[in-house]
Amino acid sequence: MKLKSIRNINIKTKLLFLGGFSIMGLVFMGTESVLTARQINEASTEISQSWVPAIIIAEELNTRTSDYRIKEYNHVITDNDRDRDRLEGEMDQIQQDIAQGFKDYELYITNESDRKLMEAAEEEWSKYLDYSDSLLAVSRENRTQEAFDMIIGESRQLFDDASNGLLKVVDFNRKGAEAASIHGDRLYQQLAKVKIITICLISGVISLLVIYLVIAIDKPVKALVEGTRRVANGDLEVYLPYRSEDEIGILTNSVNQLIKRLKYIIDDEKYLFREIGSENFGVKSTCEHAYRGDFAPILYSITSLMSRLDAAKKRKERGESADTEENVKEQLSGKAVCREITKHGRRKMDASDKKG
Repeated sequence: MKLKSIRNINIKTKLLFLGGFSIMGLVFMGTESVLTARQINEASTEISQSWVPAIIIAEELNTRTSDYRIKEYNHVITDNDRDRDRLEGEMDQIQQDIAQGFKDYELYITNESDRKLMEAAEEEWSKYLDYSDSLLAVSRENRTQEAFDMIIGESRQLFDDASNGLLKVVDFNRKGAEAASIHGDRLYQQLAKVKIITICLISGVISLLVIYLVIAIDKPVKALVEGTRRVANGDLEVYLPYRSEDEIGILTNSVNQLIKRLKYIIDDEKYLFREIGSENFGVKSTCEHAYRGDFAPILYSITSLMSRLDAAKKRKERGESADTEENVKEQLSGKAVCREITKHGRRKMDASDKKG
């Protein structure tokens, strides 16, 4: 029932449905591609514009703190005031760079966890700097041993805490970048999977529709071609069984009706001419309804022919009767002439006898 309903849909609608389905499939694929590509781009942008810069800044901060630590150590072991002044100037510049680094990092904080880790590292660094000021004061007073004990003791512990805090920030951002990269890979795999499934699905449906349309059009068209060829060769026992309400079904029905009408007309003409041959000029057509349109003159010509033949027959019959009466009159006239001639001869003979 469903297949019959599909067959009853006209070809134009079927082709429009095929084209519409193809367009919808392409639109779906395009939309899905754009959305997934946007997500991949967001993940890539997050990596390039957030995670990677944060990693770079955190690593630079850790490097600069190490530079500060090295110069602090040199400050402790040197006994030259000029070198100490130079080292303190360089250490001040490093402190400024580190402070600027902490400020720059705020632009790339991704979430609250990231913020807390950086604030903890900054706090540990501040503790270290506070202790470093005390250490440098001892170092300036040339209390080298005491300063050395401080730098390898509590100062080292404070530095390790600050450095570990920065390393935690670096590790956090690296894991975030890896997670974003994995997310991007998953999105790409999802996009590829959706594309493959969508392409296979749409290609399969389109292929089925195309095959159905080809079969639905090719088979009845071939039957039409074969049927009309047989009709052209004089075979009117042709019947095309295709039934549908689409254009091919309507054409098939029209061809069947045409063949049926031709058969009616030809059978009727055979009957009429057979009756005409038997001089039955009053015979009537058995299917006058078939002679419509350009077929009407055929019946009109046959009817006119029968009328003329009937009139000729009647004239012929009347002509034979007239000929018979004329012959009688001619015969009667001939006998009278003979009688007159005989009478005239007898009168002549009688007159001669009297004279003699």
